[in-house]
Amino acid sequence: MRFTLLQQNDTHGCLELHNELFWETDGPVFKKVGGLARIRQYVKTLKNNTDNVLYFDGGDLFHGTLPLVDSQGNALIPILQKMDLDGFVPGNWDYAYGKQQLRQLTEKLGFPTLACNVVDNESQRNFFEPYMIKELNGIKIGIIGLTYPYVDITMPPDFSDGLSFTKGVEEVRESVEALDGQADVVVLLSHMGLPLDAKLVSLVDGIDIVLSGHSHDRVQKPIVQNDTYIVQAGSSSSFIGRLDVEFENDAITNLQYELIEVEEQLEEDKEVKELVNELLASYERERDTVVGETQTLLHRMTLEEAPMDKLITDSYLSSFHSDAAFSHGWRYGHPIAPGPITLYDLHTIIPTNPEIFTLELTGEELGNALEHNLEQVYSSDPFEQKGGYVLRSSGLKMTYKPYNPKGHRIQTLQIAGGHLQLKKTYRITGAGKQSFKNHESKKHYQGVNAIDAIQTFLKKTSPFKTKSGIDVLSV
Repeated sequence: MRFTLLQQNDTHGCLELHNELFWETDGPVFKKVGGLARIRQYVKTLKNNTDNVLYFDGGDLFHGTLPLVDSQGNALIPILQKMDLDGFVPGNWDYAYGKQQLRQLTEKLGFPTLACNVVDNESQRNFFEPYMIKELNGIKIGIIGLTYPYVDITMPPDFSDGLSFTKGVEEVRESVEALDGQADVVVLLSHMGLPLDAKLVSLVDGIDIVLSGHSHDRVQKPIVQNDTYIVQAGSSSSFIGRLDVEFENDAITNLQYELIEVEEQLEEDKEVKELVNELLASYERERDTVVGETQTLLHRMTLEEAPMDKLITDSYLSSFHSDAAFSHGWRYGHPIAPGPITLYDLHTIIPTNPEIFTLELTGEELGNALEHNLEQVYSSDPFEQKGGYVLRSSGLKMTYKPYNPKGHRIQTLQIAGGHLQLKKTYRITGAGKQSFKNHESKKHYQGVNAIDAIQTFLKKTSPFKTKSGIDVLSV
């Protein structure tokens, strides 16, 4: 018996062909890939010509570019209804429009939404079905959903209003036990992130395969932990993960995995392409409006600093008199090539378009906040790794040792032309309610949103130029 699992995750509203970075032997290479029409055609062809194929989405599906945010995810529904998906687990950004909107979106999909570790506070019941079973020519596949566990901790409060989340260890274990005797193979469809998934399967026996999401990892070879195969398929509709599994005598006897690049040469599905084009035509003004220029490749492919975020923090620092400016270490947002920057690009760089605030903190408070961020990125316990990349900044210089104990990573910290003084008060600029979340009462919102600040900055400084963090060999 042979079956195939296909996976996409963290598409973040990348609907069409776009720029992407690939790490080759001789260095990074920049090329165009992706698009839902190409993925749809690949899946359709495979399902038409091969028996026993299941296709899943691993979350962060409804948020990330202007059409999705502008419509609170609704614009994607007609496209998803054509994609022939077999199941979906919500990611942290899928909760952006609140629980009722997410419920309405998922009810229109035409395929199941799974998550065993999120509860509706009002009913005290699972907000989604915890698992499902798919039968393929006599073999039964049990699929358990595991959503991002820290929506209520790391995201703005309205994301999690009315919902409660857990890490899912007990819930996954209960689901595995419930599937015992009902399913021949157990698959975990997860938006926990690769490190957390690896820890979870070390604690819970009986999971055969994990289709991982959230951390945007391009897994080239399955990770094996506690006899469980773990894979993840990058992000931004740039990849499809394909697992071909042979099953005999109640056991997986062979497994082949391929991380497939959604190359420009791949055929596009005509129906999906037409729907995508119709949707993007509604944003012709934003796509045609050039707001500036960059001489630097804008990307978020580096852990500590990235030019896409440097554009944001330099803009914040330019907008208001401050000692330093900060932005989140987001992973989403496909690279933007040197050249013109459009208004649509800005909504891809920072689709939340948060309102800018200023905030006064003592040196001690600022240092503690930065240590807390480093713990979320580098914690030795994967379940404590709640952040994306390191907090982005302008006006700040920091050296640190990532694997030092919690609270002792920062070695030197310079701000406002000198070393950080614990008792001194510093003025910082940021945006969004999740930034410096514990200091919300001290924030002074300025009535200016991020995209407006970036446009103003580009008018003064275009072309934008900063360190790219990498040297790209070819375009």
